[in-house]
Amino acid sequence: MRKTAILLLLGLLPLSAGAQGLLDFFGFGVPQAKEKGPVSLAWDVNLDYNFDNREFDPSEDLFSRSSTIHNVALTPSIGVDIRQSSKVDHRVMLGIDVAKNLGESPTGADDRNLANWGLFHEITLYYRIRALAGKTLITGYAGAFPRSMMSRSYGPAFFSDSLLVFDRNIEGMLIKFKRPKARYEVGCDWMGMYGSKRRERFLIFSSGESSVLPWLILGWNFTGYHYAHAVEYGNVCDNILAEPYIRFDIARQASFQELSLQLGVLAGAQRLRDVDMNFTVPVAPEAILTLRKWDVCLRNNFYFSTSSLMPFYNRKDPGGFKYGSDFYFGDPFFRMNKPGREAENGFYDRLELFYEPNIAGFIDLKVGVVVHFAPTRDYAFGFAGWQQRVGLTFNLDRLLHPEKKITRNKRKSAVGGDYFL
Repeated sequence: MRKTAILLLLGLLPLSAGAQGLLDFFGFGVPQAKEKGPVSLAWDVNLDYNFDNREFDPSEDLFSRSSTIHNVALTPSIGVDIRQSSKVDHRVMLGIDVAKNLGESPTGADDRNLANWGLFHEITLYYRIRALAGKTLITGYAGAFPRSMMSRSYGPAFFSDSLLVFDRNIEGMLIKFKRPKARYEVGCDWMGMYGSKRRERFLIFSSGESSVLPWLILGWNFTGYHYAHAVEYGNVCDNILAEPYIRFDIARQASFQELSLQLGVLAGAQRLRDVDMNFTVPVAPEAILTLRKWDVCLRNNFYFSTSSLMPFYNRKDPGGFKYGSDFYFGDPFFRMNKPGREAENGFYDRLELFYEPNIAGFIDLKVGVVVHFAPTRDYAFGFAGWQQRVGLTFNLDRLLHPEKKITRNKRKSAVGGDYFL
């Protein structure tokens, strides 16, 4: 039954392509817009390719293990678009993730999930609404939808690189607001239903930015994680992380694509209720310097923590499982301290250099390296490893429906923009 459904979904994509006139253009041009009725066929194909070679401190219990992520994922989807008016439209979509770790193939009967049919993973099934209210574009999602619908402002303290590769979808709700000088979002990811050996858990997340002046931006990132019982065992845990920040960007004055300094504070509130009802409150001021010119970017994130941002990382829950990455979704380097020394001050510096050319509006390419400096076995602060990375994203919907903008202001804001459907 599953194979039949998958074949039907994949088989409908070429038909929908013909219906939309995909072959009406050659090369990298955008198809000419055609008049549509109130109901039309919707379709999309998204491809993500990721190569991430990680060479860290050989002491594997220090922060993170050395490894190589080499993964490609394709998400075809089909559905319907309903245009209610010039200011409101609706979409319903059904798709499936086809994902493969490159080089990983079956070596025996126990690896059947690595064979071709085992590469079909999560179903995406969601509703989207867009509505234009004055200068505010409101976009809402409900169901199981791609994580790429979220803002990209959440840093590695909130979501690690590996989580973004392997946990590609959100199951819940998201609502976004865009204005000429601001953007906001709030959502919920229902990550676990109460069951056998499966904890009830969900994540509330939010971010926003507002351009106060052409060179001054105020913003925040926030996650609130609830980690509760399974049938066989249980304890209720809370993990809250908030980050207010201010960013100065003088790119226009300096003729850069971006020249900014962001100052913020990562503040956590965590507790294991069966151990202590009081919250542990780690705090980590941060400074992020970004220089971007000629599509080359140098970004340095520097953090100082009064205590580990992940104080319960190595503890075990009542089921005997380490909290680890089930309780913390950020990069393990944000422990900032060696195991057993979580209460001490710690520094962490993340230096990233990458090239991100503007090939096309529907293609994102990023090639670069990430270098980590943190407490090591021998030094309180030293070289702790590096990553070599290549990322490629192809999104057909951005080709078929490029985002349209109306610029009403002479000085364009660094945040938001004026939009119409």
